[in-house]
Amino acid sequence: MSKPLQKKEKPAKNLAELASTLRRWQEIEDGSVAACTGIIEKTQNPLIRLVMEIIRQDSVMHKKVQQVMLDSIEKQAISLTPDELAQIWESIERHAEMEKETLALAEKAQQNCRLFVLRHLLTYLIEDEQKHDRLLAQLESFKRGIYPYA
Repeated sequence: MSKPLQKKEKPAKNLAELASTLRRWQEIEDGSVAACTGIIEKTQNPLIRLVMEIIRQDSVMHKKVQQVMLDSIEKQAISLTPDELAQIWESIERHAEMEKETLALAEKAQQNCRLFVLRHLLTYLIEDEQKHDRLLAQLESFKRGIYPYA
């Protein structure tokens, strides 16, 4: 009889470990924000300041994502209803088209750019636009999960 109890206890233990990991990760993200801020304050170099600001903003967003995950474990599970998705789906599709256009522009700019630093910044922008495209594709995947024939 103890085996079924162990199976039931294991998910709760895994969630507790996940929550603990997320909290520790948030502490590190806070440290990253502080470190980036400190570096920005110590330099006037626009490239270094830009890179540190990008990392700082990413760390802020990472902490927000981690908090949503913690809230879904500790308060209320994340849900998405067909009505919620239907209300905004046309806007999401329009936004996806904008993301595709910006990605095409970034790729064109990179192909035409011969300046080393600018090419690297364009690579960053391309990767970020690709990330946006993947996030929107995940929403499409959620939609297919809600509407299997969509």
